[in-house]
Amino acid sequence: MCLGIPAKVIEIEESNLGKADYLGTRVRVNLSLLENIQVGDWVIIHAGFAIARLDEGEAEETLSLLREIAKAEQTELPSKNNE
Repeated sequence: MCLGIPAKVIEIEESNLGKADYLGTRVRVNLSLLENIQVGDWVIIHAGFAIARLDEGEAEETLSLLREIAKAEQTELPSKNNE
């Protein structure tokens, strides 16, 4: 299963390559599948390629939901004493 996490384009280089920020982690990305990508755009990256563009509202909503899921999973993990 793949999970599409929004990433913000922070740099565009020649040949449709660039860098995107995944919650503080910077990754290289191929932007050739999408037209007119600009620094500041939000994208979904799969296998190193930006495959979809999101507006900022969609990106923030998705990130908020992912944070809620992560928080819920942390509270549900059994402690070592309960194993």
